[in-house]
Amino acid sequence: MVTDAARWRRRTVRPVLDWYAAVEGVDAVMLGGSTARGDADRWSDVEVGVFWRRPPTPAERLAVAGVAEVRVVNVDGPPWDDHLYLGAPRPDGLMVEVAHTLTQTVENALDDLLVAGTPDGQVMQLALGILDGREVIGPRAELVARWQERVATYPRGLALAVVRYNGNIEKFWRWQMLYERDNPLLVAREFVRMTNQLLNVLHALNGRYSGHVLAFKRLDAMERDLPLAPPSLAARVRAVFTRPAPEGAQTLHDLIEETYDLVERHLPEVDVDALRATFRSNRKPLESAD
Repeated sequence: MVTDAARWRRRTVRPVLDWYAAVEGVDAVMLGGSTARGDADRWSDVEVGVFWRRPPTPAERLAVAGVAEVRVVNVDGPPWDDHLYLGAPRPDGLMVEVAHTLTQTVENALDDLLVAGTPDGQVMQLALGILDGREVIGPRAELVARWQERVATYPRGLALAVVRYNGNIEKFWRWQMLYERDNPLLVAREFVRMTNQLLNVLHALNGRYSGHVLAFKRLDAMERDLPLAPPSLAARVRAVFTRPAPEGAQTLHDLIEETYDLVERHLPEVDVDALRATFRSNRKPLESAD
């Protein structure tokens, strides 16, 4: 089901897509993110991908018709990122995040991801964005359809690489050290680090792209997309951060151990014993030098 927030965002941003598609040097333009998927809410920005045969000029990036404000976020691409504000200047307009990327850069990145199996988080985010993309227009719009066909199959070799990398969850004991130092900020940071690794493992186990904590911003929808996962995943992830730290740590510990069990069953090529050994390693506090 498409939300009302997604519908009006699609209508509002369409002139921006049309404008880019008409610029010489642009191969294709694509709507992405939650607006493309249809689950945008009132807080959602809009994501647009623009794929170029050549690098865009600063003038081309600043000349978008019909926007209240254009903010060039970075100049050292690719990708080159811009923020557009529709209807009102920053921060009140609808923000459109535009990623300008060379077509050849996308081709090379997908080769690294899907052929070489390099578990690069940014490239996996690119693959996820391509998979979600819709309203593709431009003189070479068929490029995006071909990319979508490529990323539709998640290679087992990539799953193995992601699990081996992210499953290496080390220094679990640090939460207790930071808790005893009464530093909830750093406790939370450790929980975020390990939960991010855990969720990346589960996404790979299910053949789904992830790579960044923002990929997990809708926990209930994420749980529905991960049939291979510990039970009550979304509720337990919330509990890691909402319960007192010792309870949250125990919940996270259990989730990680249960995820290793799933990896053993479904990706037997992974040396789970080695991952568990790293995860379970402990540093005991010293009470004295004796």
